[in-house]
Amino acid sequence: MPFIDPNFNKDQFGVEAKTVLLTFGLLSPNKGIEHVIEALPAILEQHPNVVYIILGATHPNVIARDGESYRLKLERLAEDCCVAPHVIFYNRFVTLEELKEFIGAADIYITPYLNESQITSGTLAYTFGAGKAVISTPYWHAKELLANDRGVLVPFANPKAIAQGVKRFLSDPVLMTATRKRAWKLGRGMIWPVVAKRHMESFERARASLSVASAKGVRRPNAGQSPL
Repeated sequence: MPFIDPNFNKDQFGVEAKTVLLTFGLLSPNKGIEHVIEALPAILEQHPNVVYIILGATHPNVIARDGESYRLKLERLAEDCCVAPHVIFYNRFVTLEELKEFIGAADIYITPYLNESQITSGTLAYTFGAGKAVISTPYWHAKELLANDRGVLVPFANPKAIAQGVKRFLSDPVLMTATRKRAWKLGRGMIWPVVAKRHMESFERARASLSVASAKGVRRPNAGQSPL
């Protein structure tokens, strides 16, 4: 995805002139979305034009076990926190093209996951590579990607820290833009054409080293003789 102004895509979702926070992926209780909703009152005190988009269907395993109880819990929490008008649920799967448009419209991407040992996150990789300003809990993948001021890490299950992270970005546009650019630049090395090229270069080096070894005549043990 190109490094674009989020306002370019906002009209598609009816959030023109809004500051968009985004979380997407299959919904399940380990996503920690409730902590972002709990952070919204403190955010809205200073930035009343913020909306939080929660994109994605509930995980099939969660549906089979608990139905839509987690989503309903989040909706009730938004009501209890008096932020329901600022929380937008998109309860569906989206195509890749639609997902790009949602990501494009986001000002800040938030991954409030609760599992520290999560070694990878496809949603984080997508948004990081698109040059989004990211706020995340410090699971393993996030700690690696967001190091060196490429994003903001906050403690697990901490709405106050999430609110502080969001307000830090929104009160300092220069910081947010610089963070986005650092993420986008590193992300250029993670796109598929670059990764494929590096794999091919690795294979070529391995083949070349084998050819050199063969040319030098690698000694092999005689038949029936064990190597030392």
